[in-house]
Amino acid sequence: MKKNDNRYIAGQALIGLAVFLLIYTYFYYSRVQRISGAGEEWGIAILLSLTAVLVGMLVELGRFWGWVIEVRIDANLLVLQGIPAAILSLIPGPVWLQAGGNTYPFIFFADPVVTGVSGVWLGVVVFRSVFNNKKLKDEEEIKDKMPGEQ
Repeated sequence: MKKNDNRYIAGQALIGLAVFLLIYTYFYYSRVQRISGAGEEWGIAILLSLTAVLVGMLVELGRFWGWVIEVRIDANLLVLQGIPAAILSLIPGPVWLQAGGNTYPFIFFADPVVTGVSGVWLGVVVFRSVFNNKKLKDEEEIKDKMPGEQ
């Protein structure tokens, strides 16, 4: 294995560990160490939204590991996919239930699964629409080529 392959594998393991820790932190604070008080439901909903978006960003970061990252804004992607994902993931469930009660589509929008999946979607969309990756040739590959082959 090349040195870059080892860094890529280590990076993927690090991202996987970070995603697991984020998910476990959400589980711990929503199920085990419950947020007490009047804002319990709101706190859990906001924590779920933030966790899901961060997980999506970390998952997308895994695609960029070991490559040069440059800032490049893709407005079309942000508008077409980012706005619906943000609406479904960042608006806490209690807002939807207060707006429409236990009727469809408000119960769908307030469901934690919808919030979680949409948050991951938003994290991926945000990262992908703001950053671009460029692969640079390894120095070894450049050295191996003859001047006439370049």
